[in-house]
Amino acid sequence: MTTTPPPPPGPVDTGPPTPTDLRAFAFLGQVNGCLRQCLCTLARHGVALRHRDPERARLLLDTVRPWPFYKGGQFLFDLMEWEDLMVDGDPPPPVSTERIVSACTLPVQWLAAATAKAPAATKLIPGQRTAAALDLPLRLLATTARTAFLGAALDLTDLLGTPAPQAEADDDTGYATATGPEADPQGTEAELPPLQAGFYLYEDVVLGALAVLGPLLADHAPADAAPSA
Repeated sequence: MTTTPPPPPGPVDTGPPTPTDLRAFAFLGQVNGCLRQCLCTLARHGVALRHRDPERARLLLDTVRPWPFYKGGQFLFDLMEWEDLMVDGDPPPPVSTERIVSACTLPVQWLAAATAKAPAATKLIPGQRTAAALDLPLRLLATTARTAFLGAALDLTDLLGTPAPQAEADDDTGYATATGPEADPQGTEAELPPLQAGFYLYEDVVLGALAVLGPLLADHAPADAAPSA
């Protein structure tokens, strides 16, 4: 005796999105919008650098092209179709360099702590291997604690002290944000050239990241690093 299998269940009507769904979508939309705004801003900085100093732009790209970060970034850029995200719709307003630096400060500090040379042991001592294994987490914890303490101190100073003029104040990254002629050698964000879609888009994003984050990266260079002549 054969039995006929029951028909597969039809789609379940779950109704319209709930308020939680809508708020979740709003947050994800905000993330997409912020990512698009930052990518477009970096690309415009890259276009400015490529037009203003083509020799430096070529040297920067020739230096980073062999590195896994550059190749992996190119793969993710294509895989996630970030170019479509960037050029879809009207150009977004540029993001200030201070905000980009502020967003990247903690990740750069983590990378600096993770890649810093550990002190070399002069002799084998009991527990040395365990101490070496804990060295990286402890350095990361110390970096995070130092950043949190500095931020809290700056916030407390802002609350108790007299606000300083904008030209003399620092942002929460600890980097000067003076608005004088030397604050933005590439011109204000409003003067950035328009986005140029196409073959150079990823390269422009990389150039813009190096131009905007260069001082932050240089500040975390190894102590024995010396600029080449």
